[in-house]
Amino acid sequence: MKKLLVAAAILATAASAYAADKAAPATAPKQEAQQPIGSIVARMQAFYEKTRGFDTRFEQSFRQGGMPSRFAGSTAQGRMRFRKPDGASGPLMRWDYADGRVLLLVGDKSWSYDPDTKQATEYRVDASNLSAAVTFLWGKGRIAEEFEIARATRTDLDGNGVALELTPKKQGQGFSQVFLVVDPATGAVRQSVVVQANGSENRISFVEPKLDASVEAGEFDPAKVFPAGTTLTRAAIPGQQ
Repeated sequence: MKKLLVAAAILATAASAYAADKAAPATAPKQEAQQPIGSIVARMQAFYEKTRGFDTRFEQSFRQGGMPSRFAGSTAQGRMRFRKPDGASGPLMRWDYADGRVLLLVGDKSWSYDPDTKQATEYRVDASNLSAAVTFLWGKGRIAEEFEIARATRTDLDGNGVALELTPKKQGQGFSQVFLVVDPATGAVRQSVVVQANGSENRISFVEPKLDASVEAGEFDPAKVFPAGTTLTRAAIPGQQ
């Protein structure tokens, strides 16, 4: 579950960025693209610290690495909503998939809803152990302190920005690398790719995002999010009550 949350939050950075792109030039001036990486990262961090929340449609694709899987080459779409916490320990994030699945994060708890079983499973989330790649979305965590950051050399990334390769300094983050294409003028992320330890890649694009949308806290209430008749359960994880 932690891996899902990490990937979802990192990919969500592109949602607010897409809206910012509407008012930004399609291609950054050459002198801006040649800025030091540290300056670009600082601008990116500041951009998301100011973003209050967003509401967007999304299209997601997954490329399987390692062992064969029925999820290899899978695609999905739906709606994603995000709201920064108001003095709380974590954010409010909700992914509603077109096939009925729901991923919900509320502070230190998360739920995964399966429409086939009509069951929503609750997990505990220790926000203090989440990567800065997640927590910087709500003003916590410093990306430059947790990642080795270099200019990316892979050629399949969006060319309208500076491509960065982020490698965690510590293992066990739920992913091995993150690639971000950043607008050097605004700090907005134009594209994000999350690479898992087995080589699988999770990409996402957003359609008609609403930046700084007024997303009500009630839209993240577990008692209202899931369909009537849903069975609520807790994951049996050692050490959690």
